[in-house]
Amino acid sequence: MQPVIYNVLKEYFTEIHSNPIKARIMSPINKEDIFVFQTSLYYKNYNSNDAYEPSASFTSFATAERHLLQYLEEFQSALDMGGSIAKGSMI
Repeated sequence: MQPVIYNVLKEYFTEIHSNPIKARIMSPINKEDIFVFQTSLYYKNYNSNDAYEPSASFTSFATAERHLLQYLEEFQSALDMGGSIAKGSMI
C-alpha cells in the first residue's frame, strides 16, 4: 500500500472544556476532489468505551467543513453529558 500525501487546506484551533483541540481539513495531492478531516482529540459518550473517530471522506470542501463543525458540536455535547476524551490523530 502506497502512502498518501495530503494538502492541508484549513486548520482550526478551539478549546472545549479547557481541552485544546486542533482540527484540519485535507485533500490528497493526487485526488483534489476528495476531502477528509482529522482532529487531535476524539470523544467518548458517557455510555461507550470506544472513542468516536470520524472516518468519512467528502466530495466538496464545504461538506467536509460542515461535518467537521458538526463533529466539534457533538464533541462538546458529549462532554456536557458526562462523556470523556480520547487521544486523537497525532497532528
